[in-house]
Amino acid sequence: MAEHAEIAAAALDAALAAILEHEDELGKLDSVAGDGDHGAGMARGFRAAVAADRNGSAGQIIANAGMAFANTAGGASGALVGMFIMSAGAALTDPIDAAKVHAALTKGIEAMVRLGKGQVGEKTMLDTLIPFAAAYGEAAQAGLSVRAAWEQALPAAEAGMKSTAQMIPKRGRSSVLREKSLGTQDPGATSIYYVLAAVGRVLAEHCP
Repeated sequence: MAEHAEIAAAALDAALAAILEHEDELGKLDSVAGDGDHGAGMARGFRAAVAADRNGSAGQIIANAGMAFANTAGGASGALVGMFIMSAGAALTDPIDAAKVHAALTKGIEAMVRLGKGQVGEKTMLDTLIPFAAAYGEAAQAGLSVRAAWEQALPAAEAGMKSTAQMIPKRGRSSVLREKSLGTQDPGATSIYYVLAAVGRVLAEHCP
């Protein structure tokens, strides 16, 4: 549906705006135990995502955005986020409802896990995404709308993000420095939360 496609495009625009707003903060988080370029990479990726082909269904628009993100963002996190977006988009079919959105989120996470071999508790973006998807699935199963389920799942994403401050990383470059990042939120978990929150604002504006 054209309406769903327009919402998908607006969500990508909002995600880019959110990342640009927090780009410096994300860079500072990443500089604690990494290269300090996470914010710049996410901004680069979402600029490409926004510029990707917006013809077709919502799922096609999101899949195209994910491919552009993966090809442009750079680094391991760029490949992982791009894979998540691309796989979720490829799995999202019309007519869209909360159950289909949950299935798409699940497919995206599964693809990310296959690529990165990560899991919850390793101080990565999965610590935000997996609790969000689980809460979203529960809301969808209870019969909530796409918008209402997203709103209900956001607190789980926020709690997951905040929990990474007390974790010692086990993957990525920051795992080499381990204890140095203790007390600091994971930049990937943080950027993903900002994206999910931005999408939630778009759904609140455009969905009944």
